[in-house]
Amino acid sequence: MYQARLPNDRKFLRQKFKKVEGEYKFKLLQAKREGWADTCEEVTTEQPFGVHFDVAKCPDKRHLQLSAVSKQDGSLTSTTEEALQVLLDFHFPSDPHQDSPSHASIRQQSKILPSTDNDPPFSPLELEAAVKNIRSKKAPGPDGLFGDIVKEAFQANKTYLLHLFNACLDQGHFPSSWKKADLVLFNKNNKKDTDPAAFRPICLLDALGKVLDRLVTQRIFHHLLKHKLLSAHQFGFTPGRSAPGAIIQLKDWIHMARLEKKHSVIISLDVKSAFSRVWWPLVLHNLKRMACPRNLYGIAASFLDGRSISLSYGDTVISKDYSIGCPQGSNSGPLYWLLIVNDALEMDFGEDVRILAYAADIYLFVAATGKQNIKKYAETALQKLQEWSITAKVEFAHEKTKLIPFGKKGKQKHPPYCSFNGRAIKLSRQLKILGVVLDDGLNFLPHIQYVRGKTLKILNRLTIARSRRGLSGRVVKMLYKRALERIIVYAAPAWWVGTANQRQKINSLQRQVLLAVTGAFRTTSTAALQVISGIEPADLVCEMEAALYQLKHNRPDPHFLGVHLESNQVERYLPSWAHPSTKHLVHWDQDSPDYDLGIFTDGSKLNGQVGAAFSVFDPQHSGDFQFRLDDHCSVFQAELTAIKQALLWKQQNRPHANCHLFTDSMSSLKALQKFAPKNNLVDDINSLLDGTISLHWVKAHIGVAGNEVADKAAKAASDRPSVDIHLGIPEKTLKTSIRHLLLREWQDSWKDDNAKGRFTFNIFPEVKTNRCIDNRQLSQVVTNHGLCPYYLKKFNLRECNCRCGEDVDDDILHYIFRCPLLDSQRSLIRPGQSVLQILQDKHRTKEVKSLLSFLFLHQQDIFEQDPEDIS
Repeated sequence: MYQARLPNDRKFLRQKFKKVEGEYKFKLLQAKREGWADTCEEVTTEQPFGVHFDVAKCPDKRHLQLSAVSKQDGSLTSTTEEALQVLLDFHFPSDPHQDSPSHASIRQQSKILPSTDNDPPFSPLELEAAVKNIRSKKAPGPDGLFGDIVKEAFQANKTYLLHLFNACLDQGHFPSSWKKADLVLFNKNNKKDTDPAAFRPICLLDALGKVLDRLVTQRIFHHLLKHKLLSAHQFGFTPGRSAPGAIIQLKDWIHMARLEKKHSVIISLDVKSAFSRVWWPLVLHNLKRMACPRNLYGIAASFLDGRSISLSYGDTVISKDYSIGCPQGSNSGPLYWLLIVNDALEMDFGEDVRILAYAADIYLFVAATGKQNIKKYAETALQKLQEWSITAKVEFAHEKTKLIPFGKKGKQKHPPYCSFNGRAIKLSRQLKILGVVLDDGLNFLPHIQYVRGKTLKILNRLTIARSRRGLSGRVVKMLYKRALERIIVYAAPAWWVGTANQRQKINSLQRQVLLAVTGAFRTTSTAALQVISGIEPADLVCEMEAALYQLKHNRPDPHFLGVHLESNQVERYLPSWAHPSTKHLVHWDQDSPDYDLGIFTDGSKLNGQVGAAFSVFDPQHSGDFQFRLDDHCSVFQAELTAIKQALLWKQQNRPHANCHLFTDSMSSLKALQKFAPKNNLVDDINSLLDGTISLHWVKAHIGVAGNEVADKAAKAASDRPSVDIHLGIPEKTLKTSIRHLLLREWQDSWKDDNAKGRFTFNIFPEVKTNRCIDNRQLSQVVTNHGLCPYYLKKFNLRECNCRCGEDVDDDILHYIFRCPLLDSQRSLIRPGQSVLQILQDKHRTKEVKSLLSFLFLHQQDIFEQDPEDIS
């Protein structure tokens, strides 16, 4: 490319270039808009998620844009290589080996294998479950193998991989090639790009290495949980515990302190780059102290030795070895952090000081009768935690440490002053804890305000896609039910109190969603919007979430909308703590072999009563065994019970005979094949299965003699006079029952004569969740809030009447059925028809849409005065 010689030529060419460049940018933007419109129009309720939702949720998400990075001395890097090296050194530091005598002792002891017994080899079922857990299309590690390739390789030669992993376990060796990782960095929001902490590191590991890591992690977790070696104050990465549980525990402590007439404070502590600062010798030291099996200890030590990481940007690749921290993206990362923080959670702080943690977030609770006592107890506990951090070689982020006070009767007017390691702790009246904004008044209104802002950001972007790009209201409804509602009710059991203020604010938030779904006028009542959209009131959904949590976790006095719930009848899973290696693969087929001993099982629910039965054939029909279950039991429970009782009978009467067991319940057979079914009936059946039993699936009601006999016996069992086997209420049944209570409450409030939306009630007297009026014209029809004189006068927008002069009210029904000025627009709609009849006929529905569109365009000719555009 050459520059024009003459200035006038250069000026002319420059102007021509600018013109062409402008045309190109315009066409590029136009193509983007058309492509976006096409994308939104293709979205269906069956597949509501896609690019449109990703953009609405994270519009600022961007790929790594590397710039100069701050070094430890405050200066900035000058080259790409230097910037990558600084980032690697920050996120993956090396162990400085500057040890105190206690550190040196821990380091030395960690190098010696424990004298404990070895753990059994991995079982085929363990390996199959671990391989199945791999995500097929997740970004691969250095070997470039995607998960689906590994799954295919496993299916081709299961025995080879099982022998390979068991050899690694036996030798206590984690292969070196699987210790290498590729590093991917993601930008964090609200941080400067020059700050190394502004990037979140994710390690891409080889899929086969992740399988072995998962197998080892599961075994260690089983050892720790079975022997109750992990602190009960840890709520993260542990089964049966969650963030809402941690917040509820803090609330319980506050209420307990108030009952004892004590003030209290919560101090929030954050460990700086916790996962990147895990000290490997302490992990191994704690594993040895917890009597970890010798071979598991050995392979864990091998996993934590000789690790390396590579970071690339463009053509520049930087690699380094590291000796501290756990790779984020590995299965064992959370486990190793739990082993580090466990010592802090097990410390004795005294009667009025308690501690809990969720992963790396630590919360200290202090209660006392006076401010000075709170200060004394808090600073003593903080000093102990500081000493622990030195032992664990981690560091607290003092700038993030905050304190929130609670009075013995409401808010604490003059909270105590506390310091941590010589620094004053920042006082806050609101504290965000695990995604929930905790306020010192415990009314959680600030949390609802926080959720409102978070939800409306997404909703506003979805609304743009709906109004301008063809995204239907039904899709927006589906996105609300499956995503936005989950954001709103997150941790509801912890923050939902059910006060009038909470109900008003949460329904006000939901109202914005309802307007987006229906396209209705903003003056439409919330109650009417909920009914025409088929979306349950948000306050009732919060009540339901809280009730389900109370039942599931056996909280005292569970209730829902004033109805007491029996938590002692809920089906609860009690782990058997059987070793993972004892779990075996369950095989079943669809064959119909000849047999000397055959058992057919079945379960039935008839007229609200549940029965289970099995029929014995040896080879002729020799007997039926029937059992009635509680009426609240499911057919699935009945099917499993029939199988269990059949196996018990076989064990007691024909223990050594080969037996073929037939069932028409495929869900039961598939449950038996799961590695962790979390169902006591399934666990019991698996423990009863042995080599003499073959399982077969038969199709029901096709004339298989044994199946027909068992089906008849199961139906007869449901009619027995008394219950033979008592089982708990399954969680699915529980949710269904509570949901029926919710719908009943919604229906009762909608029937209330004093409720708003009576025009809509006359059309839709019954609430339904499968209803969705998602069109602006139809929303006017069913709410009477639309472009008509009745509406304009009611809200003092314009004094006008219909030019036909035949109606006093001039409401929306006048223009649909009666106005002679619109006779030319009607061909299917007739006076005497109901709105519901119109909505149930797609041709009439199309006509009413066209009619109201015509009304909008020709309002000047129909209304006596030109109304202002109020839409």
